[in-house]
Amino acid sequence: MSMSKTLSYGTDILFIIFAVYLFFYYFDIFLKRRKRTVLSMIGLVIFMAWQFEMSSVNLLPAYGNIIVTIITTLFAVAQIYEGKFWNKCIFTIAFNAIWMLIETISGNILLTYCCEFTDLQALGTLGSFTSKIVFMIAITALKRVFTKDEIKELPVRYSFMLVLIPIGSIYIMNNIFMLGYKLHSNRANIQSAVTAVILLGVNVLVFYIYIKLADDLQLRRMTSVYEQQLDLCERHQQERELSILRLRDMRHNMKNNLVSILAYAENGDNEKIIRFVNEIMEEGGIKTSTVTNSGNIVIDSLIGYWYVEAKKVGIDFSVNLNIPMEMPFRGADICLILGNLLENAVEAAQKAEGKKYIRLHMKYDKNNLLLFVENNYKGVLIKTKDKRLKSTKTDAENHGVGLSSVYRIAAKYHGVVTIDDDVANRFLIRVVLYGKQE
Repeated sequence: MSMSKTLSYGTDILFIIFAVYLFFYYFDIFLKRRKRTVLSMIGLVIFMAWQFEMSSVNLLPAYGNIIVTIITTLFAVAQIYEGKFWNKCIFTIAFNAIWMLIETISGNILLTYCCEFTDLQALGTLGSFTSKIVFMIAITALKRVFTKDEIKELPVRYSFMLVLIPIGSIYIMNNIFMLGYKLHSNRANIQSAVTAVILLGVNVLVFYIYIKLADDLQLRRMTSVYEQQLDLCERHQQERELSILRLRDMRHNMKNNLVSILAYAENGDNEKIIRFVNEIMEEGGIKTSTVTNSGNIVIDSLIGYWYVEAKKVGIDFSVNLNIPMEMPFRGADICLILGNLLENAVEAAQKAEGKKYIRLHMKYDKNNLLLFVENNYKGVLIKTKDKRLKSTKTDAENHGVGLSSVYRIAAKYHGVVTIDDDVANRFLIRVVLYGKQE
């Protein structure tokens, strides 16, 4: 009797270790682990303890087991992994729903075809082992599909809607299973298994819907950014056309202006000459000269626009530009990086105390682009575990794409993004893009 009990405990421990392996195998697909902390170890211990309780003691009713299982799993995920809470809820409830459905399918098949050949305890052990193997195969299939691209986060309202699917599946499947268990018929077991297969397919589709919704949201954000940058280019072109028209008017009136200046000069009235020349320059828009003239209309238009915006709020904006007209990078990508960095710099610098400044440095060398933006700011920077900045804007759903897009485009060109905030109230971001080497 003692030997049988020891063997049973040993089997339970092996199954718990297998469950922990499946836990990490699954959640590593969608979430990034935190650095190991005391809370993460506590979360893992609680998950293991509950797995042991279910396999050996199991004092709670069915719905109680389901609720506690979801809570303990979610607690472990919250402590071990980074990310938004509602996204963790989706993957946690889907994890438990898929596992429950696979266990239901395995159990019904074994009860239908194998109950006459073994005792119930051995059948339960076989069912638990089979369900874990099948679940591992299902996770492997998910991993092949969903690790090609970075898993993106969804807003709360989408997460809440998606989480209803696995919750509803758990509720439906539990009721069907309990009904089939009371009927004690092979037909009920088979129908229960078929229902579980259908619900399993629906829950697997949750992951596909999640990725498609995230991609669609990202696309809409990117479209909004491109529209803003195109609007800047259009404004820049309009400003150039206006400057050309003003210059034509000045040339047309040049004779009259020279006559007036000559008359002031003959009378020795230097102050009137200076005042008159300044009025002509202001009227012709000569004082609002182009900040940069690299020949690259995308870069020139963006810098010109944000230079004007910075001056409106009293920010000293200095530019050091050393780039050619053409570079081996898509104009839309450069537009997105530069536009986002300058927008963030202007917003941060105008809140700073003392002298407000922005310094922009761009250099192109050996097919590589170096871009530095430095500005002062006031407040505290919020960073993620991997040292990336988090958006502090209230409308983060629509504006949070900024820095994440910078990181994404830098990765596209095998580049790097580094942030230096070691000096108090000074923010410096460096972006390096690598072009094709000759």
